[in-house]
Amino acid sequence: MIKYKILIPSFNDWECLNILIPKIDESLNNITESVDLIIINDCSTIKNSMFFKNLVNLKEIKIINLKQNVKAQIAITSGLAFLKKEKFQGGIIVMDADGQDSPEQLIDIIKESKKNPERTITINRKSREDEFIFKTLYQIYLYLTFILTFKHMKFGVYSYIHSSNLNKILSTNDVCMAYAASLAKHFKDKHTIFAPRKKRLFGESKNNYFSLVHYALKIISVFRYKSLINSLLVVLLSFFLINFNFFVFTLFFSLFFNIIIFLISANVKKINIENILLNIENIQNLKFNPK
Repeated sequence: MIKYKILIPSFNDWECLNILIPKIDESLNNITESVDLIIINDCSTIKNSMFFKNLVNLKEIKIINLKQNVKAQIAITSGLAFLKKEKFQGGIIVMDADGQDSPEQLIDIIKESKKNPERTITINRKSREDEFIFKTLYQIYLYLTFILTFKHMKFGVYSYIHSSNLNKILSTNDVCMAYAASLAKHFKDKHTIFAPRKKRLFGESKNNYFSLVHYALKIISVFRYKSLINSLLVVLLSFFLINFNFFVFTLFFSLFFNIIIFLISANVKKINIENILLNIENIQNLKFNPK
C-alpha cells in the first residue's frame, strides 16, 4: 500500500488552512491509503491558531517552521529535502494553502498514482476564476513560454511525484526557481489531470502583477539556454522576414530579456540545497481530536 504526504507551503494563510484541511480530510473518505499532511510555515508573521476536531482520515499533521521567509518555491524545496532526509517512501502531493487547488481532485490523484506510482502527475487548469486582465496576461504568458521553451506550462504546484524521484528534482537549483517548471524539465512522462482553479477560501491574494511577472520569468529561467536559442531564432526570422527596424527592436529586446533571465538564474544558484534544511527552526505536531 502506498503512503502519501501532502506538502503545503504557507505564509500567513492560517485562516485558509482552517477551512482547507477539513475539506482535504473529507475528500479522503473513500481512500484506504495512509495520508499525512505537512505544512511548510514560511516564517509567518501571524500566529498559528489552528486546532481541528473530528478529522478522521488524515493520520498526522506536521508543521515545519522556517526561521527565515524564503517564498513558496524554496519552501516547497525545503519540504522535499526534509522528506528525502527522512527517507520517506511513497507519494508526495504538493498543493497551495489558499484553496485554489481543489481538494476534490486528491482522490483522482491517488487513484491514478496507484496505476504507476513513479510517474509524475500534474493538475492542469482547464479554467480560472480570475479577472479579465489577469486571464489575458496569463494567456500571453502561456504563448510566450511555449515559444521560448516549447513547454505548455498550464499547471502550477498542484502535482504528484514519487519519493524515488526526489534525487532527480533536487539535483539542481531549478526547483528553487519554479517547482512546476522543474517538473516539466525533469519528467517527460507525465500524466495530466484537468481541474478548475478555484477562488481563495479566505482573504485577498498576496500576489500582485509584479510578483506574477517575476514568477513567470523564473519559470522561463529554468529553461534559460533553450529560451536563449529560441529567442535568437526569433531575431533571425525578424531579420529575414520583416524589416530592419523590427529586427533591431527584437534584437535589443531579446538581449535585455535574456540578461534578466540569466540574472534571476544566477541569484537562485547561490542557494545551497544541501544546507536548505538549516533554515528549519522547529517541527510541530498539530493537535486534533480524532473521532
